Amino acid sequence: MCLWRCVVVLLGAWLVDAEYTTFLWSSCTTDAVHQALKVYNVDATPMPVLTPGPLHISFSAAVLKQIEPGAQIHFDVVRHTLLRDVHIPCVAGLGSCTLDACSIVDNLINGTRQGQQDLGRQIKKMFESVGVFTQCPVTVQNITISDFIININQLDPALNLIGDGDYTVKATVLQPSTGTQLGCFQFNATLKRKSTGGWLLGRRRRSN
Repeated sequence: MCLWRCVVVLLGAWLVDAEYTTFLWSSCTTDAVHQALKVYNVDATPMPVLTPGPLHISFSAAVLKQIEPGAQIHFDVVRHTLLRDVHIPCVAGLGSCTLDACSIVDNLINGTRQGQQDLGRQIKKMFESVGVFTQCPVTVQNITISDFIININQLDPALNLIGDGDYTVKATVLQPSTGTQLGCFQFNATLKRKSTGGWLLGRRRRSN
């Protein structure tokens, strides 16, 4: 009897995801000639990201070349498990979506869900606090955000597909009219609902 209990506990621990304890990011730009957006540093705390709860964001970046209307952002979102990586489809504007870079914030503000609208207003306020406008054309400039707090609401039930777990998010800025990549940025993070707890032995923590 003890043998079976031990097997069940060990199997449960093996199936549980790991957990990122620090925000990990990197540049994935492959076209240095046409690069228009460069990220120098990013930090986000706490990690895991708790919903609902405050998220502290700091970053420095530069617009190296003016970004014209028509630019797009393609998000590729993958959830990591010990069994396999799961590609997250585009759901209600979240997940692996291709969005208009020049209206992404306004589209959030004008979204159908309260959580979208609130997030869009906070992002707009974050950029406007340092004199950055969220519509194209985006002029050449340096952008520095220091410890701006975004309050993340409870996830909408329609977004249950994007649940607790470890994710890699890759964001690629493209100019479809010329077929060029303007910049690329990716990060690893853990998303966790406050109301949910670990299963069996809980989640294993990792910092890379």
